[in-house]
Amino acid sequence: MILKYINTLNHLVNELIKVFQHIRVSPLAVGIGLLIFFCLLHLGHMPFANSFIQRIDALTYDLRLRLSTESALNRVPPIVIVDIDEASLQEEGQWPWSRRKLARLVEILNKSGAAVIAFDVTFAEPEENPVDTILANIPPEQSTLQPDLTGLRDVLDADQIFANIIKDKGIIFGYLFHHDTHFEKGVIKPSNLLWDETIDSLPNGLIMRGYTANLEKLTNNAAHNGFFNVFPDDDGVIRRSPLILEFSGKLYTSLALETVRHYLGAETEPLNIKTQRVGNVDVITHILLAGKSIRTDAVGQINVPFLGKAGLFPSLSASTVLHGKITTDLTDAIVLIGTSAKGLADIRTTPFQPAYPGVEVQATLIHGLLNPEILPFTPEWSDGAIITEMLLLSLLMLWIYPNLKPSQLIFIGTILLLSVILFNIGLWEKWHIAITLFSPVLLVSTTSSFFILHRLLKEHSTRQYIHDVFGQYVPREHIKRLLENRIALNTDGERHEMTVLFSDIRSFTAISEHLTTQQLKRFLNHYLTPITAIIFDHQGTIDKYVGDLVMAFWGAPLPDPAHAEHAVLAALAMQTKIQAMQDEFKTLGLKQTVAAGIGINTGEMNVGDMGSEYRRAYTVLGDAVNLGSRLESLTKYYGVGILVSEDTVLQCPTLAFRLIDFVRVKGRNEAVRIYEPVALRQQLTPATNEHLVKHQQALDSYRNGQWKIAQQQLITLAAENASHAQLYHLYLQRIATHAGQVPDGWDGSFTHHSK
Repeated sequence: MILKYINTLNHLVNELIKVFQHIRVSPLAVGIGLLIFFCLLHLGHMPFANSFIQRIDALTYDLRLRLSTESALNRVPPIVIVDIDEASLQEEGQWPWSRRKLARLVEILNKSGAAVIAFDVTFAEPEENPVDTILANIPPEQSTLQPDLTGLRDVLDADQIFANIIKDKGIIFGYLFHHDTHFEKGVIKPSNLLWDETIDSLPNGLIMRGYTANLEKLTNNAAHNGFFNVFPDDDGVIRRSPLILEFSGKLYTSLALETVRHYLGAETEPLNIKTQRVGNVDVITHILLAGKSIRTDAVGQINVPFLGKAGLFPSLSASTVLHGKITTDLTDAIVLIGTSAKGLADIRTTPFQPAYPGVEVQATLIHGLLNPEILPFTPEWSDGAIITEMLLLSLLMLWIYPNLKPSQLIFIGTILLLSVILFNIGLWEKWHIAITLFSPVLLVSTTSSFFILHRLLKEHSTRQYIHDVFGQYVPREHIKRLLENRIALNTDGERHEMTVLFSDIRSFTAISEHLTTQQLKRFLNHYLTPITAIIFDHQGTIDKYVGDLVMAFWGAPLPDPAHAEHAVLAALAMQTKIQAMQDEFKTLGLKQTVAAGIGINTGEMNVGDMGSEYRRAYTVLGDAVNLGSRLESLTKYYGVGILVSEDTVLQCPTLAFRLIDFVRVKGRNEAVRIYEPVALRQQLTPATNEHLVKHQQALDSYRNGQWKIAQQQLITLAAENASHAQLYHLYLQRIATHAGQVPDGWDGSFTHHSK
């Protein structure tokens, strides 16, 4: 059915090409139309494509950033991170730590010469006073101790101790604003900001609804506070960060900005905001800080000047600082206290890596504010520059393209494309100007492609020849996808991690003996057609049919990152389909139920065009393939429909599995765990979950040599689950065989001596 669809579609394409060959299309008119289209697209007049364009622009921005990182970090002034890392949590205990410990940390850092200490954490909850804890649990007969204990409350107030320590030590506390909730906790202090006095309202900025801040006594004793919000783009990647946010009619500054202000000694000077009137709104253009001009976007954000992957800034584990083992010179340093521990959830996605500590984002912002010349920015004139660039490119292409051959078109088009890219990268490298690359690149690519296609329509026979050549090496159902996705197929042979599936009808010989030749043919066709469709629907490739056996694999020729998951889902769908077809099989003359065993394994396999000069096939070979075949043959022994290896299970996080055995199959010395897939985790019922827990407990008891316990558990399971009674009776037979004695060297494995 699929092959019929592909052939019909191919015929339709051929007919359309014949029609277009007779249509007079003016390349000049098409070129002008493309220019107008892409200008409108760039200016945002086509909402259906805006999100797509923004996504592509973000990816090109990330690529430029990764290709142009600074060779060395500016070490003046030093920015040092004191990291509450996994080692610190293990050494000092889980977060939150006592404020006494944090006070000691601040004292050590201050004595070591730190100029400014900024906390990328929030202290919104008071620490419980030990006096209150004792009073709440003191017996009535000890009530005479209450006055003495009450007098100690202030002495043992950890929050007050912390507040006293941070006073006059240049401490900056961070806090968090909320977009969509009016929740307010703690105390925040507004910043000293100035802007054009002729403006009646606040400059345009991002408006927050609520906040989670620090305790009042901490905020009042700190040098200042600042928010540490960084807002990801739609794809979840951090590229920009606000320096100013609006809350309740006032403007507040970021943690990074306040840290730099205090480091530069400008904390007493008003922060000057430069604005520009755009329509009816006053937008922010610059922030003046201690003689430095920092360009922002219209709402006070800057592009984060990432320098590379995490780890560029000097870092000290918090536990080593607390123990006085400081290996980095902190004289006049800016010290950021934050966390890289995954359990504390301050991990961000950046253009360089998906797990980037939030404290390093703050360090990067501070570095950029101290060195504003490295901050990427998008100028106000960027749209006009892009439109002019596209106009000049279109005029050049329409002038020279009509007279070029296809090979020349490809060459010149590539040169123009590289020129556009290099020009864009040059603006970035020299002046850190970030303007869109997508629109001019797409214009050059599309216009060039149109002229190339216009020249190649008469060479369609060559494309058909290529189609036929590919058809000799890969399954024809994949040819169209390979051509559409432009995936290079290496038929010489490669080694990849892939997943292989074997499916075989049980007792097929007995079934076939009761069928005529025509009945057998109809049965196999009726059986293999939906099974093949399921494999194709799950992105698999049919390797071969051997009678009733079906061999398929995932991961080639089309790459499939989820090859293991697709194979298991296909197997589950195959079993469901076979059960649903029982009535149809009876109409074909079958007198018994049709059941199939399926084996699946994931591992390194050789894939390619293999065979002799007389017959070749695109197939997979290797030990991992053999194990998949062995697993299929074991399904009947265990009375299950599907068996998969542990390597497959590890790549299927969305699926639930039932451990079946720990076995050595014929031809392999190493024991492997084999499983039966149950269903998607989200589809599991409470009863199924309960059964899986009991099942695992029984097998654990068996492997641990606790055979009396295992025996009782297995008997109960066999009674409760008739569908798996064969499996549980196998284990009971093994226990009986050993007469209740655990053999020497017992590891719970079982060796199969036959295929």
